[in-house]
Amino acid sequence: VMAGGRGKAGLILPATDSTSAEKVARTIFGKVHAAEEVTRVLVEEQLQIKQEAYASVTMDFSVGKPVVMVSAHGGIDIETVAVTNPELLVKEYLEPWETVFSHKLREMWYQAGYKGQQIVSLEEILKKLVKVFYETDAITAEINPLVIMESGEVIAADAKLIIDEEAAFRHKGLVVVPREENNLFEKRAKEINVSYVALDPDGTVGIVAGGAGLSMATMDAVYSIGSKPVAFIDLGGGISRDRMKETLSLMAQTPGLKGVIINVFGGINNCLTMAQGLADFIDAEKPELKIVVKMRGHEQEEGWSILERYHIPTVKFGTTDIAIRELIKSLEEAGTECAS
Repeated sequence: VMAGGRGKAGLILPATDSTSAEKVARTIFGKVHAAEEVTRVLVEEQLQIKQEAYASVTMDFSVGKPVVMVSAHGGIDIETVAVTNPELLVKEYLEPWETVFSHKLREMWYQAGYKGQQIVSLEEILKKLVKVFYETDAITAEINPLVIMESGEVIAADAKLIIDEEAAFRHKGLVVVPREENNLFEKRAKEINVSYVALDPDGTVGIVAGGAGLSMATMDAVYSIGSKPVAFIDLGGGISRDRMKETLSLMAQTPGLKGVIINVFGGINNCLTMAQGLADFIDAEKPELKIVVKMRGHEQEEGWSILERYHIPTVKFGTTDIAIRELIKSLEEAGTECAS
């Protein structure tokens, strides 16, 4: 599976012989993690690990530069470290057109708490990681954990490489796997001609919107109000009644989902058609989800009439923020925890 958090999900297990290997493999095959089903397992040698470190190079789009990050606290809890103890994560921005000097990388490991020969080995791996980042047009190149063995040897025990898909044609030697081939949700979304995008795994709010721009704007609004979006679905144009129903059925299966904000404009889609699809979804599945709709545009009055009959809170002339706050309020009143 391409998603992180495999260790916490019970997808990395030890085995001591062929019998135990078969047993643990059977427990892993067929498991679904972050909507990705396990169809193959990788068998690796167990290492005698003394310490787990962390190293990555990733694009910081807020400043338009790559940032190198290292820490002496790698492994499955690196995300927690980044939030609760950010001082343990050493960062250094790279100037894209300047040489990356070894002494700068060595200094980062020194700040992380390493000394002597260890720094030399760690610096050499980090230099190669920076090289890989640039040569593959990567968005993220990460080694976690970067393990220090009892023998003192430094090994990249696990790694992640995310490249810019628009630059994939420049790298014929890389096998780029479209995520919808692995992700069951994205695969199903493609079948019904909509786009499913997983967001925050700790989120509780699902977004269904008409158009990628409106989807992302709604996502930003959910974050700004203090909640977390778990996924969004972009309806695109020409949505039918049946596809609207299937879209909502797909969103309802998202793990952790508590409520859905439907934010649509009846230009490329029809408000009446979308409301009919929502009504069909409710009739068929009788969901316990909280749903709030912000809908305007072609045949809006007819669409609103259906939503009123189904007692769906509808924001007719207000803003997206108002609709999101209405959803969060209904979740709180129902005693449903809303991630923040």
